[in-house]
Amino acid sequence: MENMMQIDNIKTPKQLSTALKRMRKAQGLSQTDLAKKMNMRQPTVSDIENGRGTLDSFFKVLQALGAGLSINDELIGNNKKNKDIDTMIHLIED
Repeated sequence: MENMMQIDNIKTPKQLSTALKRMRKAQGLSQTDLAKKMNMRQPTVSDIENGRGTLDSFFKVLQALGAGLSINDELIGNNKKNKDIDTMIHLIED
């Protein structure tokens, strides 16, 4: 069974860059190794790992590392709950 690395609570581009770097290192890849897998140059990988990558380049790294992106809608759910509570309060006040 393959080792899985899960990194939660990424909220900034820098946190995403750091997570990608950790994933690369966990797989024993150098920046040059990863660049070859992505058909890019090593300085491009360095830029990505330092928060200077494009959204497209972040996804290329994820693909090269065999990883994916998961989005938690917990905050969306909380907003809906808050709206439901506001609606109930409004109905009670009327």
